[in-house]
Amino acid sequence: MNHITKRIYKLLSVNYIAKAFSFYSVSQAINALVSFAILALYTRYLSPADFGKLSLIWIFVVVLSIIIDGRLNTSFSIKYYKSTKEENTTNIYTIFLYNLLIFILIYSVFLFVPSSFEKIIGFQIEMSELNIIFLLILFMVFGKFYTNYLMIAKEPKKYLIIMLIFNLILIATSIVYLKILGTGYTSYLKSYLISYLIISIIGFRFFILNHKPQNGKSISLTNLKKLLDIGLPLVPDALLLMLLIWADRYIIDAYQGLAIVGIYSVGYRFSEAINAFVISPFGQALSPHLFEQFSRSKEEYKATMSQVLKYYWIVILGIMIAYFMVLREIYELLIGVEYIEGYNVIGIILLGIIIGGAANLLGATMIMAEKTRKVFLFTSISVFLNIGLNLILVPKYGMYGAASATLVSYVLQFIIIYLYTQRILYVQYDHRFMLKSIFVSLIFLILVIAISYLNISTALSLGLKSSLFLLFILSVYNIKEINELCKRF
Repeated sequence: MNHITKRIYKLLSVNYIAKAFSFYSVSQAINALVSFAILALYTRYLSPADFGKLSLIWIFVVVLSIIIDGRLNTSFSIKYYKSTKEENTTNIYTIFLYNLLIFILIYSVFLFVPSSFEKIIGFQIEMSELNIIFLLILFMVFGKFYTNYLMIAKEPKKYLIIMLIFNLILIATSIVYLKILGTGYTSYLKSYLISYLIISIIGFRFFILNHKPQNGKSISLTNLKKLLDIGLPLVPDALLLMLLIWADRYIIDAYQGLAIVGIYSVGYRFSEAINAFVISPFGQALSPHLFEQFSRSKEEYKATMSQVLKYYWIVILGIMIAYFMVLREIYELLIGVEYIEGYNVIGIILLGIIIGGAANLLGATMIMAEKTRKVFLFTSISVFLNIGLNLILVPKYGMYGAASATLVSYVLQFIIIYLYTQRILYVQYDHRFMLKSIFVSLIFLILVIAISYLNISTALSLGLKSSLFLLFILSVYNIKEINELCKRF
């Protein structure tokens, strides 16, 4: 036992990925818990139609933040380990100036033509709400640049502290605006605005202290051109990814109404839990290591990717099984009765998100090889398929058709990215092990979900699902490769 304890301590002390993953996991766990708490709060006070309206506004916020950012955040990450500190300092202030100028340009258009918002979203808002939305977009861009810097600079502890501050502010302001002041769905926007504003202020102070502007060298058009050459081709890809994730809301609104959009959006948020708790923090911890490894040794990079994808499926699907052990009971406890039907689409969407997570891991190869135009092409194919399937399935099957379209689109995206990345950098994957892992996991997942729908007591349902999960753990342990891995540890 003491030997195992020492091994764990050594792993967390020496291995950056393990240490970073622990910090990012806690960060994302806090984010997810706060997100669920806020979701429960808003579904108690907002009607499904108001929540549907808020979902469509949030799409607008995220889309414009991508356009204003210009994916320079990603460009900066790619260049970070290839540049000196002085060059990174110049890049930081050049990016800030670019973001501000693009923001002013787009904001001016909507100020002079306010009806353009209604044409895009489908409903009218007050000018004061439009101002809140655009300020939120600006400080979201600045705030996310700072948190991304902390990740790429391998500062997971600072990242955790910043996200803790962000979430504390978000909770406090949500309670004040929604429960005390009763400002309706705009409470959500105002709370995020204040949270991102404070994080941006902290970030500006950090950059001024650690990357002091240099006289005459703080802005570089040459550097901006290089950053844009990498980042701009990723903007259409990012927007297409938004369509892949959010287009179904627009189509559901057109055929089923805002209330169904609200119900579907709540179910979708629960589908994103594993992404928030596991997939995202793992990617955040792994990315800086992969960037550095790719620059240093392609063979090391290939070995890492082979191991990551080998165990990805058994781990993530195992977590999904554990999640569904208690999900129905938690969902019914937290969410307002008008939103209960959203539970039915969670499993379908979550499988798609897990497959999409694997596609993102593989897609890192294209980003690091600077094959950004191919990223756009592959995303386009999956997005157009998604929209087409939604147009076919949603009119007849509603949100269930939208969930199915999401799953199929992510499967196609994974297949295309896998085939292409194998062409530009061949990696020897253990396909037999991965297929075995997926097959075993899906059998247990289907059984656990089926029990959730049985008309039995909560205690009996939880007992049966727990028994199946334990049986799954035993089955996994008996897989030869897992057994050997555990013994080595």
